[in-house]
Amino acid sequence: MSIQLELRVTAGKPVYRGHDHYWSVIRDLGKGGNLFTLSQIGLRTNDPVNDCITDYLRRLIKAGIVEVAGSEKVLTNLRTTTTQQHYRVLKRPKATPRLNRDGSLAKQGLGQDQLWTAIRALSGFDTRELAIAASTDDVVVAVETAKSYARHLEAAGYLQVLRPGSGPVSRIWRLKPSMNTGPTAPKILKSKMVYDPNRKEIMGAPLAEECAA
Repeated sequence: MSIQLELRVTAGKPVYRGHDHYWSVIRDLGKGGNLFTLSQIGLRTNDPVNDCITDYLRRLIKAGIVEVAGSEKVLTNLRTTTTQQHYRVLKRPKATPRLNRDGSLAKQGLGQDQLWTAIRALSGFDTRELAIAASTDDVVVAVETAKSYARHLEAAGYLQVLRPGSGPVSRIWRLKPSMNTGPTAPKILKSKMVYDPNRKEIMGAPLAEECAA
């Protein structure tokens, strides 16, 4: 039998992790040609470890957006030395670079971005209208994807139901003006965690990653 858990989180508590946050920190640290380190980025996040930041930096380097400008030996807490690299920003796009591990442009997450842009532009929509408005030549958004995203936003309080759906009649939503929070799309995340049924507790910090759309 599968386990279902209801998790409670603190509403409105900032999540200082993920590519969007990493990039905003990198842009800030690297402005004016300043050099920065992995540790400096990590100090501005709430990631338990720096593995995800390291992975994103590697993608940026392969894409030619960031470069390694130098390195130095530093003393660790264990009184051993390690090599600390210094990075420089070469390109500063405002939008977060979405990259595969080889540095090529990634399409994951673009669907959510396009859906959110369409939702902000439309005065009212059903799932089919939303999917059509959100689709481009490069990324076609499926109706089921649009439906899933809209349902998540409705549950989170972003959308107002203008007409309930029933049978062949489609549900129609609109974005609440108070929830038009900005151009960056709200992310649908999936969580990975360790649950101990003996203690009936989540052990360690849950990790969340963005769902593809």
